[in-house]
Amino acid sequence: MTVVAALLAASSWAGAQDDEEAEEGYFDEFAEAIADSMAPRWGGPRVDWPERRPRPVAMGATASSLHPVNVHVGPTAHPDLALAVLDGLEMAHGWLETNGWPTAPPDGGYGGTPGFDLYLMRDAAREGRMIWTSWDTPLLWGGLDAVTSFAVLDADAPPDRAQACAVDAYVQASLLSRDPAEAEAWRVATGTYVAWLLTGHWGCGEAMGAHQQAPSRGWVTDAPDSGEGGGLFLAMLSARTDGLTGDFIRDLWTGAPQLTWEGDRLRAAPDMWQVIYTVMEVGQDPLPQLIEEMSVARFFAGSEARRVGAPMGVVRALPADAEVPLVGTTSWGELPRRYEPNGLELEPFGSAYLLVDTSDAPAGSVLRIWMRGEYGVGWSLIAVRLGADGRERGRVRAPVRPRTPRSYIPLELTDDETERVLVVVTNMGGRLPDADEPEEMLRAFRLILDKSE
Repeated sequence: MTVVAALLAASSWAGAQDDEEAEEGYFDEFAEAIADSMAPRWGGPRVDWPERRPRPVAMGATASSLHPVNVHVGPTAHPDLALAVLDGLEMAHGWLETNGWPTAPPDGGYGGTPGFDLYLMRDAAREGRMIWTSWDTPLLWGGLDAVTSFAVLDADAPPDRAQACAVDAYVQASLLSRDPAEAEAWRVATGTYVAWLLTGHWGCGEAMGAHQQAPSRGWVTDAPDSGEGGGLFLAMLSARTDGLTGDFIRDLWTGAPQLTWEGDRLRAAPDMWQVIYTVMEVGQDPLPQLIEEMSVARFFAGSEARRVGAPMGVVRALPADAEVPLVGTTSWGELPRRYEPNGLELEPFGSAYLLVDTSDAPAGSVLRIWMRGEYGVGWSLIAVRLGADGRERGRVRAPVRPRTPRSYIPLELTDDETERVLVVVTNMGGRLPDADEPEEMLRAFRLILDKSE
């Protein structure tokens, strides 16, 4: 009735005008205002379209396949590397297609071929990565936001990882095609994970070790070098949910794409963090619980002394340099001790580790652990008893209390099997991370360790 009354009022007003052009212009503006007020509006977050970079000019040969994949070989790239890359593309396309993953759509001949194009070029690395992907034009026939895509691989990629690099590149480009609004870090993480599934290598670079060596960082963030470490997060999630078939990770990607029906920026929700959180809640396997278990599991990577106690094969598959550092070590005789790591702040889902040698502790004594973190986030505190062989003998965790950044664990050493105690502190965040936004919830903490004999 309000709209009808407005129309009648407008009609009366317009009838009083002498200038017919003014009348028509007024009614046109009024009709547009009514249409805009009744149109659906998106109130969620938006992101810019991914950066659109031009395709390289490849003056060398083109290696094609019976699959819709092609390798454009730069003039200084080695032909043997090109053939290995083509094998990797065929492997990736075949596996994705067989297992129901999205594959790169036809690009309409943008690269001179009807199928997907990978450019093997010298000096092509960007931002420290051997791989980068980009897109040509939006696709309008799919019903959701989508684009045509291609990938570029640096010809200096490690020859023994040529297939892994190709798998990584093809997965990243395929996911860019099907969900251009998702953060690049999630595409990189998924490419790293699938490359490991298919080839045993964690993607194309050496970033997995670097990520493990900085455990205070979050798993998948907006940082330019974020992503490869998220491959471990997805692998541990996959091991927990689908037995490393990749089906669960594939299905997560089906929940993130959306359709942008107006405006010049893409709709950005739900994103992958939101999808994972919701799915884990529905499955009664909450994400915070998973994060805590991952924070302990990643400690057992790296050297043989650490790997022997690894709770899952995924962690044992990490390279030798993927050993998380310790913020401190101490022994039973040195207690009490206070640790306040100067300058160390944990990002949401980032962790810190401390070891206590309890081999001299009398049976029945108690290791007392106090933790106090900065306000604004939840804190996880876990104490893990380790035997002489490095294997876990049990653990105790303090409940995460978002509004009370203090935790306490009285760990009773009831037997002679506990040689060391691993203390793990994790920033559980105050909200879900967003890989499109700078993280503001970095927080510091301090520990006090005491004993009672």
